[in-house]
Amino acid sequence: MLLHKHSLICLAILMSCGNTGNLENKADEPFENRLDGFIENMTADYTIGGGIGIGIVKNGNIILEKAYGYSDYNLRVSATSTTPFYIASITKSFVGTLATILHENAEIDLEEPLDKHLPFTLSEKIDISEKLVEDLFTHTSGVGNTVVAIKTAYTGNFTKEEILQDLEKLSYPVTPGYRYSNLGYIIGSIIFEQRLGVGWKELLHVRVLDPLGMLNTSADVSYYREKEIAKPHTLSNGVISVGDFLKKDDTMHAAGGLFTTVEDMNKWMNFHLNRNSTILSAEAFEYIHSDLVGYYGKSGPFNNYGYGMGWNQADWDEYEISWHGGGYPGYRSLCILVPEEKLGITILMNQATPAMVLLTDFLLGNFLEVPDFDTYFSKKEKWVWNQWNRYQFVRDSTLEAGSKKVDNKRALLDYEGLYFNDEYGEIIVKSDNGSLGVFLGNLTFNTNYIGDDQFFFFNDADQMYGSIDFYFHHPDNQQASSLDFSGIEYKKVYKTGQNK
Repeated sequence: MLLHKHSLICLAILMSCGNTGNLENKADEPFENRLDGFIENMTADYTIGGGIGIGIVKNGNIILEKAYGYSDYNLRVSATSTTPFYIASITKSFVGTLATILHENAEIDLEEPLDKHLPFTLSEKIDISEKLVEDLFTHTSGVGNTVVAIKTAYTGNFTKEEILQDLEKLSYPVTPGYRYSNLGYIIGSIIFEQRLGVGWKELLHVRVLDPLGMLNTSADVSYYREKEIAKPHTLSNGVISVGDFLKKDDTMHAAGGLFTTVEDMNKWMNFHLNRNSTILSAEAFEYIHSDLVGYYGKSGPFNNYGYGMGWNQADWDEYEISWHGGGYPGYRSLCILVPEEKLGITILMNQATPAMVLLTDFLLGNFLEVPDFDTYFSKKEKWVWNQWNRYQFVRDSTLEAGSKKVDNKRALLDYEGLYFNDEYGEIIVKSDNGSLGVFLGNLTFNTNYIGDDQFFFFNDADQMYGSIDFYFHHPDNQQASSLDFSGIEYKKVYKTGQNK
């Protein structure tokens, strides 16, 4: 599945990440000078053309608001601390906080069973009377639906009514306990609107963003001029390319639907670290950042032990932290809170790179006293560099292999047409200038032919690829009658240029 592939990619990049230079003999150098040098080396080692925004707060003070690189590498538009970056799943930390605010004001009861809130009945396989609204935000609801996840995060091929029908018709149970999923937050946002008559985007602005003065943060792409946002960048065969942002307003959902800036993220971190706001009580902050559900696993440099309301609870070295990351084609983001030190760190990037793990360790290591950190960091650099080289070799070799010309027996026109799947919607396939383009809702893919009626697909925002296979079910039929897109079958409705 497309969503599954990108989820694995994001996880792999967060868990793996050249020779950026260790920290030895540099303790007397001002922090910002050390950071500048580190970023310069990291950018060269990993060929980063996109921007790197960094925000740091400590003890209520702003330590750093700075950006490096470009929001648009092709036009050489520099990234700044006010450049809007897409933060993907960090959105969950905002929506989890919003849900807590609504609960504390008795507008939503997180302790009520789900069946008291939902305007429909989920699959009979799931007894939602035994699940609480809170479970939606802690990834323990047991509800899963790949169709809804792909439509709301990627394609935009849906109406609100269709999403409700999909949830009722296609929901299926997942493993009991914690299982990370976008769907809980999407259902939670439906509950907000059904109960309060206001969508999650407006609620978030009125109840959270505006009071905190986060005026350059929005859940709508249309809020910004196109030239303002940090565009997605990717690296393939040593070449940096700039793509178009793949989301529209309709796919900026409650599990991953925010643009924000370094300056605004510093406000967000101080809000959660200082815990003296009139918006939330101290008890509510404690609730948000507690391990409401226990789970254990490693994410990059973090050892996770639980999840709260939109925040992972974990250890880094001997420090307890709250954190959340975000990933989408062409973007990576990370927000870390170290409550006992009142330290907050945000990293916003518009190019996927495994070097983010090194940057995370570098920043934490500079502000927290960690014995033998230089030795640890040096070993991490070597491991990450080897992983990065191995990843590039596999990816570039595969893309290079997919550069064959289409067999004369099958002209590109034979693949053209509109294909349809009852659950996922339609795919349009067109040929142009000797290549094949694939259009799936808001998504546009280029392709490389690899033979036997099979293509690799990829886009300018992310050179990670999947496969698309065309099938000719009748030997005399010179037009493909179906295709398989990442394991999903679509049947041809009509050939491009014909009427349905």
